[in-house]
Amino acid sequence: MPRPKVLVIDDEPDYLRIAARIAAKVGCAVLTAPTAIEGVELAQKVLPSLILLDVGLPDISGFEAARRLRRLPALAAVPIIFFTVRSELDMVSEGLKLGAAGYVLKPFDPDELLRRIKAAVFPA
Repeated sequence: MPRPKVLVIDDEPDYLRIAARIAAKVGCAVLTAPTAIEGVELAQKVLPSLILLDVGLPDISGFEAARRLRRLPALAAVPIIFFTVRSELDMVSEGLKLGAAGYVLKPFDPDELLRRIKAAVFPA
């Protein structure tokens, strides 16, 4: 059985590296993209099992990227976990409206992200 693929979309290299390392720790193949548009394009090519998506990206917001992903039939049901430094209720609410599988605040607890990845990729 092929390893689940996790796509991490974040413009901050440190968060990309940390999130990728955590996803790899649970046996996932990891792909990364530094911008939302690159991430949406890559997602269409690789059809990931899970997308970890930063909200504050330099080109378009993570929310807009999620809207674009949800419009694509092959990606419409892929779980998305948003992460961001912003915790305002309306931000969390927007992510949940877009069908987020989770919302993790930066700086995130590696164990929390690990649990959320496991839950999304290996549901019980």
